[in-house]
Amino acid sequence: MPPVSDYERDVSTDQRRRLSFGSVAEQYDRHRPSYPTELVDAVLEYGNAQPGDRILDVGAGTGRATLLFAERGYELTAIEPDSEMAAVASKRAATAGLTIELLNTDFERAQLPAHGFQGLVSGTAWHWINPATRNTLAARVLRPGGVLAPFWNRPQWRDNPLREQLDRIYTSVEEEFAAAPGGVMTPFGSPPRVRNAADWLKSEFAGSVEFTDVDARVYEWQQRYTTAEFIALLGTHSDHITLPDAPRERLYSGIRAMIDGAGGSFELTYLTLLCLARRGAT
Repeated sequence: MPPVSDYERDVSTDQRRRLSFGSVAEQYDRHRPSYPTELVDAVLEYGNAQPGDRILDVGAGTGRATLLFAERGYELTAIEPDSEMAAVASKRAATAGLTIELLNTDFERAQLPAHGFQGLVSGTAWHWINPATRNTLAARVLRPGGVLAPFWNRPQWRDNPLREQLDRIYTSVEEEFAAAPGGVMTPFGSPPRVRNAADWLKSEFAGSVEFTDVDARVYEWQQRYTTAEFIALLGTHSDHITLPDAPRERLYSGIRAMIDGAGGSFELTYLTLLCLARRGAT
């Protein structure tokens, strides 16, 4: 049975991993992939958002998703608990000539206006929020008719020609991972629990009276990585950041040799999962 992934268990209390990204904030900003333009369009359309409306970004990181919405003319409030990640987001916004409100805190502790936002987005971060309270908190800050829209980038290893080699390399350090293996960059990582609207409804909103019109959409795209680029990307994931130095170097050495042996680069297919729910009128 494959290991349980971060999307199928509560990782919100794992503070070591949750706040590990600040140590590689600049690297994270350079190497983490962005999100499809079509996703931004879908969120805004679904939420009936108009330029000037307020949007909340939970777990903003270095501002990748934040700026995608801010550059469309929306008023962005970004929540990021890691001060070093928040500093990069602030610098990126200033460089782009965009004004955002940046709160260096946890979503669970943030002082936010009730029904103050037309949209709540969360790019590859919603699983870090306490699953027992996140939807209640979202319902409190969203206007009636507003959209809750978490989304995740997920690499697809199943049909990748390097999958078998990569699997062997990760298996060699499996027992030394700081957390149970199952992160998105490992070939044996489980797929996300939510695959369609029915799964999204069942896993998050069973019996909910606060959200309606649940939907889920998937966007497929590709990105090519050189050896150095892929190693740098791996170094931005919490399960790799917290891996002890010796097994991490063995892991990276094996992956370098594998990609170099394949010509020095490879193409990776991503699926971006967008989950949507509309705040009810009551």
